[in-house]
Amino acid sequence: MRNWNHLPAEIKRHVVKKLDFMSRHSLKSTSHVDRLIVNSTCFKVPRVRFGYKQEKCLVMIYTGIKKFLRLELSKCKEGILVERSENTWDHQNITTKILPPSDVLKTGLTILKNLLAHESIIIEAMEWDIPQKSEAVIHEDLILKPLAGSKFRIHDFVILWDSKSIESLIEKLCVVEEVKMIRFLALGLPLSSLDVENELVPQLIYELQKTPPSGLNIPCRHQLFHMDNSAAHLSHLELRANYFLSYVNIIACHIRSVEPSNNEPERIEIDGGEIDWVYTSECGKWVAKTIAKNEEVVKRELDAEKCGVDYLCKKCTDSFNYWYHQNLPRRIMQEPFWNDILYTYPEIRDFEFWSIFNLREKFLAEDESWEMEDKKTSASWGFRNTPTSKKQAEAVIQKSEIPNKFNFKSILIFIVFPVLFSFVFYVVMSFF
Repeated sequence: MRNWNHLPAEIKRHVVKKLDFMSRHSLKSTSHVDRLIVNSTCFKVPRVRFGYKQEKCLVMIYTGIKKFLRLELSKCKEGILVERSENTWDHQNITTKILPPSDVLKTGLTILKNLLAHESIIIEAMEWDIPQKSEAVIHEDLILKPLAGSKFRIHDFVILWDSKSIESLIEKLCVVEEVKMIRFLALGLPLSSLDVENELVPQLIYELQKTPPSGLNIPCRHQLFHMDNSAAHLSHLELRANYFLSYVNIIACHIRSVEPSNNEPERIEIDGGEIDWVYTSECGKWVAKTIAKNEEVVKRELDAEKCGVDYLCKKCTDSFNYWYHQNLPRRIMQEPFWNDILYTYPEIRDFEFWSIFNLREKFLAEDESWEMEDKKTSASWGFRNTPTSKKQAEAVIQKSEIPNKFNFKSILIFIVFPVLFSFVFYVVMSFF
C-alpha cells in the first residue's frame, strides 16, 4: 500500500499548497525531503505584527479574516511564559508554555525568524511596534543579532507612529527590492462624543506623503485612521496640513473620507501658495493639499488612483485589509497593553482618557458577534496544550519539580524498607 513517502514531489507540492501556516511549519520538521518540498512552495501571509515593550514581546500572524495565531512572551520566575491563542480573544482559550530563562526580545525575534524568514514566505504587510520609550531597545544589534542576517520578504513595511527608529533598519530586516510601500500607522481618538454607531470604525484617513527615506526609492506614507469625521475635526486637520507642508520632506497631505459623490476633479488655489485638488467618486472623497513645486508629482499620482479612499473602501480594497483596518479601534478592548497605535494631538490630550473610556463602553454594549472565535475548528499544531493560565502553568511546574525535602512517607519507602528487607534476607540466609 502506498503512503506519503511514495508520492511524487509534484503531488506533494499540491498538497502543501492546501495546508495552513502551522501545518506547513510542522511538515518541515518530519524529514529533509519534506522540508525541501515545503520550502519550494510559495505561501502568502496577509499580515504579521511584532511588538516589544516593558519586557513583553508579541508575535501575531494573521492567516485570513478572523484567523490569527498569537504568541505573547513575558518573563516569569521559571523563565519565559508564552501565552498562545488562535482565532480568539477569550482568555479561557489561551494555552501556556514555559521556556527556559532567556532574553524576551531575543526569544521573540528567534521565533519570528524561524516561522517567517524564508524565501518561500511572502508577507503582504509586516507591522512593527517597538515604541521609542522601550528603554531596552538601545542599539540595533539587539534586533538584528537574533535574526542572524535573515531577511523577510515584505510588500508593505508598516511601522507604528511611535516606533520610528525601526525605519533605519529596513534594509537589514527585509528584501528591499520587494518593498512596495513604507507606512507609518496610527489610530486617532475621537474628539467628539460617540453617538453614532458607525463611529466605532475609522471614518477618514489623514495621510502625509513623504519623500522616500535616504538611499531608498520606496514611497512613504504616514497614515492616521480617525473615527471622527465631524466638520470641526476636518477644519482642525486642514489647519495642521498648512503646518506640515512647511516641512521639506512633506510632498502632500491627503484627507480621505467615505463621502460618495461623482463630481469632476477640482483645483483650488489658497492664499499662501497652497493648492488643493479635490477628487470624488462613488467610493468617497479625497483631497490632496500640496504646494506648487510638488503639484505635478501629486497630480500624476491622483490621476492614476481609481479609488482614493484606500482601506476604507469595502468594494475596491481586498477583503482582509478592509476587515483589518475596520477593526483597528477594537485593540482598545482586545489588547489594552499594546495600545501604542493610539495617537493624540499634544494640544488636545485631555480627550484621551474619555475617548478610550467611551469606546470601551461602546464595545461592551455592542453585540459580541465581532469577537473572532471559531470553536468548531480544531487548534493548529503548536496551539493545543494546557494549562490555560499563568497560575496553572506555575502549578504544573511545581508538580514537575523534584522535592527538595523528603517527607516521612518517603523516608519509609526509600530508606527503612530497603534496610529492613536486607536484614530479613540476611537472617534467613544465616540458617542455611
